[in-house]
Amino acid sequence: MIQKTLVHIWLVTCALAGILAGCGHAPHYDERLIQADSLLRLSDMTQRKATLQQLESLDAHSLSNDADRAYYSLLLTQAQYINYIRFTSDSAINAAVDYYEHHDSEVEKLTRSYIYKGAVYEDLNRPDSAMLFYKKAYATAGEEDAFNHGYAQLRMGKLYTNHHAYDGRDIEKLEQALDYFKLSKDTTYQIICLKDLGAIYRSSNSEKAEKTLNEAITLAEKQKDISNLINCHNILAYLYFMQGQKDKANFKKAYKQLQNIKKYGLEGLPSNVYTTFACVYANMGMPDSATTYLNMAGKYEQDTLYRGTTTYMEAKSQIAKAQGDEHNYLKLSYTSDRISFQSLQDPDIVNIMYAENDFDREHAKMLESKQRQARYTTGAIVAAVILSLLALALLFYRRAHRYDRLIVELKDQSQSQMNDLSDLQGNINEMKINDERLKGFISSHMGMMREMIEACYHEPNNRIAENMKRIVKFQDSNKDNWAKLYDYIDMERNNIMTRTREQYPQLNDRDLLLLALTSMGFSYIQTAIIMGYSNATSVSVIKQRLAQKMGLESSLNEYINQYGNNDNSPKT
Repeated sequence: MIQKTLVHIWLVTCALAGILAGCGHAPHYDERLIQADSLLRLSDMTQRKATLQQLESLDAHSLSNDADRAYYSLLLTQAQYINYIRFTSDSAINAAVDYYEHHDSEVEKLTRSYIYKGAVYEDLNRPDSAMLFYKKAYATAGEEDAFNHGYAQLRMGKLYTNHHAYDGRDIEKLEQALDYFKLSKDTTYQIICLKDLGAIYRSSNSEKAEKTLNEAITLAEKQKDISNLINCHNILAYLYFMQGQKDKANFKKAYKQLQNIKKYGLEGLPSNVYTTFACVYANMGMPDSATTYLNMAGKYEQDTLYRGTTTYMEAKSQIAKAQGDEHNYLKLSYTSDRISFQSLQDPDIVNIMYAENDFDREHAKMLESKQRQARYTTGAIVAAVILSLLALALLFYRRAHRYDRLIVELKDQSQSQMNDLSDLQGNINEMKINDERLKGFISSHMGMMREMIEACYHEPNNRIAENMKRIVKFQDSNKDNWAKLYDYIDMERNNIMTRTREQYPQLNDRDLLLLALTSMGFSYIQTAIIMGYSNATSVSVIKQRLAQKMGLESSLNEYINQYGNNDNSPKT
């Protein structure tokens, strides 16, 4: 009887192994697609353009199955992206994502599909959705897939950089990407990471920026990567230009970097390179040459797109200064500062951070669910193993040493389960850290807002101050942004906003905003500016009216202190 049971267990195990082996079989793809994929991975731009043309000329209806059509959609999207074609639809990449999400054996292609869907969403001006798919790509990539791990981190780092992140998340992502590209021995993307990091370091640590950019230049020279060589020399030249405002000797260093660029020709360069030429030449007393380079900045790009940028206005102001036109210099400098200030007020940055934080939270829950399911499965397997072992023990009870060995194996399996639980706890701790970082980021921005509001109050005739008042003033159109502030206050003050709305449904949006600003510690002046009151002293009266409207026996501040720190409702 025991021997028959063992035979049945062995047969079931073999059947399950056969089923699993069949599920993991990868399809055989069209040779034209395989060849195109290998060519797209080359860094030669001429070959990339040729591959895109081949894919666009290929009739998708000639592909015989769903696997080939999904592969074609992925490769076409990838080819368009690396050839700088702007996306207007996500239909092609969706076909690839939908297919690979239902085929577990194609992990690498699913990872790539997520990456390029994120790239498509960036073009469609949906940066929070782009972050979501970059995070999915990073979480999906296989353990040994160092390149796609690095590329997902690179895309996230660039996304944060493009939307003016202040808490160093862009640096963290790019440094992690650089480590992955070193692991995968991909020199081209190492250069890109070093170049982007050098540009970011430039504003905070010039010595580190110089070292990083020189490292990128050394690698680019070995690779004969002319495009990135020009970009690195340009970033380094602008770094020396910035330092030249304090030490004129640095203008000569900037001029030397520009001479390095000239070796490769001056036709068809990015517009920011020409503006660097204009800035440096203007500060070296050559306004005519500077003007010539500035005019070239709009030759290869749409003037309407580039002439409104900070770098273009900076170059114009430097030329005016070199020409002795002090009035125009001050006017252009003011315009450049205003454009720079407006660019820092990026409304998408908080949404991007929320998207990453929400994904980390949901991913941790998913891992916890998988761990729980794995424990149940392991428990069932262990139970079956134990039954088998008992049968074996009854059959071979005289061989005690073999029984002891099986006990040791069971202990090892138990230890493995404990290790899995430890990994899960690590994921949960990482989620908590991201929550704290997000709270710290919002606190920093609220502090910055208070400082800018105070500056507006003390300089009432300044145009920047008037713009700032208009930006921060409460309007119906930005209720969603204030709602996110309420969520943050709930985290900090015992759910005071949510509980107040539930207990006092008669409060309107302006009542809730006044409660929120008071909870955040905003002064009467700051509150008056945001809520659009002309007199700061009127805020005290309005707070008293709100307390009366809520039927409070105490003041609004006492209500906040009592209700925001414990679960007891104040007397009404």
